[in-house]
Amino acid sequence: MKSLESDDKLDNDKVDNLDKGNAFINKCTHFCKKYKKDLLCDVNVDTLNIKINKVGLVAQDKLNDTEFKNTIEIHNQIVQSGYPNYLGCRIPVKSGINVDFFRENLIDYDDEIICEFLQFGVPIGYQDEMLNEGSSKVKNHKGATDFHDEILAYLLKEATYGAIIGPFDKNPFSCHFKISPLNSVYKKRLGGTKGHFRLKFPTWKIREEVQLSYPKVDDLVGIIKDKGGKCLVFKKDLKRAYRQIPIDPGDLHLVGFQWDNKLFADRVLPMGLRSSALICQRITTAVSFMFYKMGYMVINYLDDFGGADTVDKADEAYIALGALLDSCGLEESKQKGVAPTTRMEFLGITVDTVKLTLEVTSDRVLEISLLVQAWLRKKKASLRELQSILGKLHFVSTCVRPGRLFASRLLNWLRSAFPSNVVGSGHKIYRKIPVEVQKDLLWWHRFLSSYNGISMMSLEDWSSPDEIFSSDACLEGFGAITSNQYFHAVFPSDITKDQLHINCLELLAIVVAVKIWGKKFYGKKILIFCDNEASVQVINSGSSKDAFMQTCLRELCFIQAKFSV
Repeated sequence: MKSLESDDKLDNDKVDNLDKGNAFINKCTHFCKKYKKDLLCDVNVDTLNIKINKVGLVAQDKLNDTEFKNTIEIHNQIVQSGYPNYLGCRIPVKSGINVDFFRENLIDYDDEIICEFLQFGVPIGYQDEMLNEGSSKVKNHKGATDFHDEILAYLLKEATYGAIIGPFDKNPFSCHFKISPLNSVYKKRLGGTKGHFRLKFPTWKIREEVQLSYPKVDDLVGIIKDKGGKCLVFKKDLKRAYRQIPIDPGDLHLVGFQWDNKLFADRVLPMGLRSSALICQRITTAVSFMFYKMGYMVINYLDDFGGADTVDKADEAYIALGALLDSCGLEESKQKGVAPTTRMEFLGITVDTVKLTLEVTSDRVLEISLLVQAWLRKKKASLRELQSILGKLHFVSTCVRPGRLFASRLLNWLRSAFPSNVVGSGHKIYRKIPVEVQKDLLWWHRFLSSYNGISMMSLEDWSSPDEIFSSDACLEGFGAITSNQYFHAVFPSDITKDQLHINCLELLAIVVAVKIWGKKFYGKKILIFCDNEASVQVINSGSSKDAFMQTCLRELCFIQAKFSV
């Protein structure tokens, strides 16, 4: 089993240059090349100690002895100041990022403080009062201990980048050393195991609140719309994105980990830290801002950049983005880049600018469909289970716009059922699934059973509709009319016996009209005239407290999704 994607493999030349004659290095290098699970299985405890010390020697060689000692001293100095480095000591950190270039090109940028973070290290946003003395002793997760040799190779690679310091036999800092458990995640798409941290740190505001949003595939569709159909799309990806970003040296004692009874500390953003994604997004958003000033359009989601341009300018834009990343000192993952093309996968969704479609693979549709079926058999659910299905439904809602209504309602239930004060133990707490949530999941089950994973992009302006129809209802009957067709009917007895409010009957009339003319409306923009204010509000807001109107709304959304109305 491969432990790391080829893009993230250990730079063997760097390791060899550290000690060409050392048998251990040659052994580790051979292991990293082959990733054989049984290569180091028979080594004894003493050899294991040599291995872990060698990781430390690589880390210290990368820093050199003086700088290694200075790192500890700088940390202690910043901690004693009582302020983050960028506000107090202001000691520049070492990284490959071109801070001067960022400063020159972000003079008129709202989040200019990001330059301070890049020069002096990013505060990870941890509240000191939450640090407890018992946090120095932890047990690594099974995802790490079951892949001992892979984690060792990962640590050796990180050491060659100067991303970690250690090993230490005891706490080297002047304050308590926070140790967090190691874990790894199996990457299905690339077939590798990648080490990361599972850190449960609360966040705090740094100076002021930053208005930040994560772009969506819709935003890429917006660029395609601007550039015109059959334009070319392209993608760039950062290599080791989090691991290129230095943290505040004063926070080193907060990002410790333990391996083979030795202690280490991270010098860069760790995976799994709550604030890592926020910081990475802020930095790549700054890069997108620079790119926009150059006359190009791109969106960024963490380490992914996706853009589009006309056929005659797409190659130029793609090359310019690569040059910009290089000027910023950000290392690009060459193998993940996608040169200008009419068909590309971005954030898990395949974008086709010729067919003007957004596509989800049939395997993903089946996976989500089976998960929904399992939920329909549930009576209760935990926070972790709810987060899992919500993430998958949010993903498919990228293509299925009507489904966003039900994904958002699941999110609302999550917020009410699992408030922030119980999130930490949410995987142990189970809540009863409300009836309305079960009905929303039934909607998903019904839709996914017939969904082929392909949806049309919405590129047209809503300056004028393609079709118009009017509907009306009274307590006994209803009807509707469109350009060259109309219908009218009396409500059946199973409707009239319930003595429904006129608001419900007006919305029901719209549902019947859309069901009758659904195929006629396929892929079109529809304008509905209705004289009932409550029905109009329910359709436009996507919500209602009335159970019958909620049922009508689900049916409308199903037809909308089925016929791309």
